[in-house]
Amino acid sequence: MPGGLAIAALSHALRFRLRQVITEEDSAAIGQIDVVTRAPEQMGTPAPTRATLLLYPYRVVPNAGWQSSRGAPYNSAGERQADPLLALDVHYLLAAYGPNAVLPELALGIAMLALHETPQLTAALLQAAASDASLPGTSPLPQAVQQLASQDAPIKVSATPLDMEPLSQLWSMMNSGLRVGMTYQVGTLLMERQRRRAPAPPVREGRLAVTLLRAPNIDRLLVAPADPAQPFAERAIAAPGERIRLTGSGLAGAITELLVGGLVVPTTALAQDALEASLPANLRPGLAQLRIRHRIAKPAGKLPPPPAGNIPVEQSNLVAIAIRPVLRTTNPFVFSGRVVDDGVVRFTATVHFAVAVGRLQRAELLLNAVNPDANGRFPAYVFEAPDPPPGTADAAVTNRTFTIAGVTPGQYLARVIIDGAESALRTGAAGYNGPIATVPA
Repeated sequence: MPGGLAIAALSHALRFRLRQVITEEDSAAIGQIDVVTRAPEQMGTPAPTRATLLLYPYRVVPNAGWQSSRGAPYNSAGERQADPLLALDVHYLLAAYGPNAVLPELALGIAMLALHETPQLTAALLQAAASDASLPGTSPLPQAVQQLASQDAPIKVSATPLDMEPLSQLWSMMNSGLRVGMTYQVGTLLMERQRRRAPAPPVREGRLAVTLLRAPNIDRLLVAPADPAQPFAERAIAAPGERIRLTGSGLAGAITELLVGGLVVPTTALAQDALEASLPANLRPGLAQLRIRHRIAKPAGKLPPPPAGNIPVEQSNLVAIAIRPVLRTTNPFVFSGRVVDDGVVRFTATVHFAVAVGRLQRAELLLNAVNPDANGRFPAYVFEAPDPPPGTADAAVTNRTFTIAGVTPGQYLARVIIDGAESALRTGAAGYNGPIATVPA
């Protein structure tokens, strides 16, 4: 793959092609024609004494199609896995100069016909340009031109005529008067940095193992209270400390891991068709995903060191579960900062949790009146915790605050929803009886 000399090598190959065609013409009739790649503003000092063709790369444009043909240079861990590919299309300006009005037009016509008959720089042409005897022996261009011949993308030459206004802007940008000429697009160049990589050390010992792999599949999720005497029931919400049972097929592997929201949870019972575990008591509330992952031990060998760690091989489908927020047992709701604004009473309600929640998690406070109002209705209210200021880092906190307004004083059944997971209500003989939040007058 061409390196940093690719653009210079491309200009040399085009200049070589023009000289090829010029030598085939009748030199006695047209005289000698030079081919240069300098900037147009450099052509006037000194003025050319014979016909001179200018082939100048005035613009370089990335080629998005070829640039995305190679995978990402870095993996998810930030490690380099491939050199980034730079794909370029080079735009050239072709113009002619001379000591009189005839020679430039003669040279320009020959050059335009030469490029018209060269729609692509073939490998044979590039190899011939690499062997150009006019290059000094110490020049790096021959190798760079050979690398052009070996790249995957074809190098095509196509005329891109400009309208008068952009053509005038082009010449003005180059601080040169307008001249008759043509613009060409040549590409695509595929460039990458030429670097040597240290080879890996020789393999001292091959360690191989053969195992039968079977992908686990989860069919059902069952949840039960922490009390072992309580039965399992099919529901998709659980509290920290409760038990879960997964049923399906191929659940047990050589090394079986249960992941809950990315946290590895120890299993208490394991079979091919069922798995049981207790959710950690400090599991953060909110929506989470369950997954079973199988690993195998690294094979042992005869040489030291002994194998360390294991290899992940299979994983199951994802199962969604909501982890309930758990409120503090005593006095979970604290009201403070009473303010009266236009007859509306406002409070700051602070909710305290037994299991920490995230500072950036969405939090809602639900209040349902225990007693009916004068119209026989049971008022209900929903309040959302304010968003933290932009740039606030996430952190585990044990309380969240809400601003409540217009709530009739009294007792309310209170629940908190964290990222869609709702805290539990206590039940008694007469129905729900807690937790209770008492809104002061």
